[in-house]
Amino acid sequence: MSIVFVGGGNMASALIGGLLAHGQPVSQIGVVEIDASAGAKLQGTWGVKVYTEAAPALADAGTLVLAVKPQQLAAVTRALPALDTSLRVISIAAGITTTALSRWLKGHTNIVRAMPNTPALIQQGTTGLYAMPGVSPDDRVHAQSLMRAVGTAVWVEREEQLDAVTAISGSGPAYVFYFIEALQRAAQKLGLDADAARTLALNTVKGAALLAAGSEDSPLELRQKVTSKGGTTEAALAVLEQSGFADILKDAAAAAARRSYELGQSLGQD
Repeated sequence: MSIVFVGGGNMASALIGGLLAHGQPVSQIGVVEIDASAGAKLQGTWGVKVYTEAAPALADAGTLVLAVKPQQLAAVTRALPALDTSLRVISIAAGITTTALSRWLKGHTNIVRAMPNTPALIQQGTTGLYAMPGVSPDDRVHAQSLMRAVGTAVWVEREEQLDAVTAISGSGPAYVFYFIEALQRAAQKLGLDADAARTLALNTVKGAALLAAGSEDSPLELRQKVTSKGGTTEAALAVLEQSGFADILKDAAAAAARRSYELGQSLGQD
């Protein structure tokens, strides 16, 4: 039984690379991609079989991964042939609910929604997962294993919680990049050249994240260990607190979650 991707963009390519790195035979991966240049690139990079139509690709498929843009998903899924009830469907399209997907897929209910993020491109992604109530434990394990090929995966109990996942891990890399940008600018303002500023900002964030990931201490405890009474870190953190840094981040995440919900409602009405 093969894994078939509909859509061959960056995230599909990342998942294919992760699956191959974890031992999935290339003969068991197919991609439906109507763009000839994108299909040729996938075939040249990974050696997977590329189809221009879904029907022949799905003939022996056990898993279907919907990897097209949310705006394209309604048209793409409605054009698919009727699916066997046992076929696992995993959607990585942001915002589109399982209710809408099931409707477009002629009542199919073996559906898992996945919300990966861009570090999946280097197999360091974080994915939120939600399964429709009828999805079997084995199929849940399969979906989790697929997404763990590009990083870590966590389940949410309610589908609306994927809006929070989108706000935190889906959009989160952009917040981190923005922080690195700001830290680099601050370094240059203090007189460092651009190369030194970038190196210090980038590797400080990288090192701190790795330290936090490998420590039994909470982020609060780690922060307290760095913060000496009357020292430089305390002075800096006081400015962040006075500026409402934590509240700004909370409001930003809330705005992202709200927009995720709005987009899902809008796109799911077709």
